[in-house]
Amino acid sequence: MNKKPRAKSGRGILWVVALFMGLCTLGLALSVVWINIERMDLAYELKQLQTELERKTDLQAKLEVERMNLLSSARLRSLAEEAGLRQAGPGQIRSMSH
Repeated sequence: MNKKPRAKSGRGILWVVALFMGLCTLGLALSVVWINIERMDLAYELKQLQTELERKTDLQAKLEVERMNLLSSARLRSLAEEAGLRQAGPGQIRSMSH
């Protein structure tokens, strides 16, 4: 008579263990899915940042070329001539000190 209650008790423990293992498996599966979603989000954000970096790098290069053109001595000389300016003669430049 004592053996039958043990068998039922053993089955109950097996069900609890099986349920626990099933819940652990479900938790791990959900964790893997969540990690993959986060990985995809980070990959998308990284792609956007790389695109923005390339765009800004191109803009910087274009602006540097424009700056060099605007500051070129030939262009400044041409603009000065158009404005009626000429090179300073002797005695026209004065140094100011504190």
